[in-house]
Amino acid sequence: VKGVLDQGYWPDGLMTAPDDEALIRDIEAMKKAGFNMLRKHIKIESSRWYYHCDRLGMLVWQDAVSGGGVDGEYNAWATNRKPTLIRSTWNKFRDDTAEHFAALGADDPIYRRDWSRMCDAMVHMLGGHPSIVTWTLFNEGWGQFDACDAAERIHALDPTRPIDATSGWYDQRCGDFHSVHNYFRPLEIYPDKAPLRGYVAEFEKRHRRNRRAANYTVLPVARHGARAFVISEFGGLAQLVPEHAEVSRAYGYGEYDSIDDWRAAVRSALASAAALEVRGLAGYVYTQVSDVEEELNGLLTYDRRVNKFVG
Repeated sequence: VKGVLDQGYWPDGLMTAPDDEALIRDIEAMKKAGFNMLRKHIKIESSRWYYHCDRLGMLVWQDAVSGGGVDGEYNAWATNRKPTLIRSTWNKFRDDTAEHFAALGADDPIYRRDWSRMCDAMVHMLGGHPSIVTWTLFNEGWGQFDACDAAERIHALDPTRPIDATSGWYDQRCGDFHSVHNYFRPLEIYPDKAPLRGYVAEFEKRHRRNRRAANYTVLPVARHGARAFVISEFGGLAQLVPEHAEVSRAYGYGEYDSIDDWRAAVRSALASAAALEVRGLAGYVYTQVSDVEEELNGLLTYDRRVNKFVG
């Protein structure tokens, strides 16, 4: 899948689009740009948005809404700086003890109960939309706790859709995706630490018996483990468009002398992701659909008046 992160913010209504046509224009703009999926990022959108994705043929990865923290804040070292700087922590940080609950802003039992109820309600409320093809439970450790238990519970509620249990880092070796965020490093496929299971395990056994299986097109998946490998966030390259931004300084990655240079850099990043398909990449999510408040890394400006990517 070729996806884009969609936070669903608007300069006038914040969490609410100005009208139905605005929702349609965003979806159609991303389709015309060559994307086939939108990752609705830690927001439950208007039901009209899902309806338009259904009828326009846009796939959706739906995030649960993040919670937890202390007074609305997360531990910046545990949820951002450490995993950004030290990739080796991604597969070594647990989320099922009191110590880890506290580090990830999930030590309040009332929060853990309420988040679980909210996640279940999301699946019940949105499960009838055929455009939704994946549930994403936790993002970058924000309020993360017991991800494997959550994945099992949501799978029991909806066995028809795969689950991204931990998008970003702090993978617990469960769910259906090995899902990473990559903003600072060259794009790469990382080995999956989860044990092989099901048909992938059977394929691996056959491969050991018959080396000719190396020619099979599904080999990259088997090499990298039981789950599909996805880059669930990357890119985020920033470009300020004067008179169409809320701020004067760009938050994002990279510095470009012109919008043409920025556009070339975005296309190069997308090409780098696409090139990993032959090595087993199952999908990617580029950041992001539009500029958002202080973030200027959208393919569209915040007011949606300029399509930076298409021109």
